[in-house]
Amino acid sequence: MRTSLPLACTLGPQDGDARLQRWQALHRSAHPVSSVLDGILEVRYPGHPGVLDEVRALATAERTCCAFVDWTVTQVGGDVLLTVTSPPGTPEAVEPIAALLAAPT
Repeated sequence: MRTSLPLACTLGPQDGDARLQRWQALHRSAHPVSSVLDGILEVRYPGHPGVLDEVRALATAERTCCAFVDWTVTQVGGDVLLTVTSPPGTPEAVEPIAALLAAPT
């Protein structure tokens, strides 16, 4: 999992560290599966208790600091799906976020 913020992120160092820690904790507990295709990052989390609320809260926060992409949270079956979409013509915009949200090994 990436340990630094994407270049376009507007969070300060202290806020950024706290946000990264929340994402990392979520990934350690939920073990999501992610994929990137044509500028769309999808991260699927098992629908364990509290996961939907935490993904929604984090996505809401990310919409403020990483507004250059679109953040959507939906439920698919029993899972929680986070979709991060690049603006048209810039599929590479999700790459640093994909690196950030990669499940830890």
